[in-house]
Amino acid sequence: MPATGLLNEAMQDLKATLTAVTGLRVVSDPTKIVPNCVFLDAPSFETIAGGGNIIRVTVPVKVIGSGTAGQPVLENILSIVATVLGSSVVIMAGQPSSLEIGGATYPAYDLQMAMQAQKQ
Repeated sequence: MPATGLLNEAMQDLKATLTAVTGLRVVSDPTKIVPNCVFLDAPSFETIAGGGNIIRVTVPVKVIGSGTAGQPVLENILSIVATVLGSSVVIMAGQPSSLEIGGATYPAYDLQMAMQAQKQ
């Protein structure tokens, strides 16, 4: 299986895991972003073994809150982040951010997730 197959499988596995862990809608299509969801952006990767048989994948994950920025929304976002941190998903870093959707700005948190995928 080529590396592109590994990347798609890794993203599908991550989406399923985050959906189960957070209970939120997890999307990887930017046209499907709605407030109070988790967005998986395009991954970057490094090849570890020849032919792309083993790759290290880094995925930008954005936890998007609903409503205007304020303490209750931040607490909700941080609760989701804590749930993700406590799961089997490896989060390397996180920082507050925002996202504009339809002319409105929503509070968010950007996470950098890392994983390894390999051909079986």
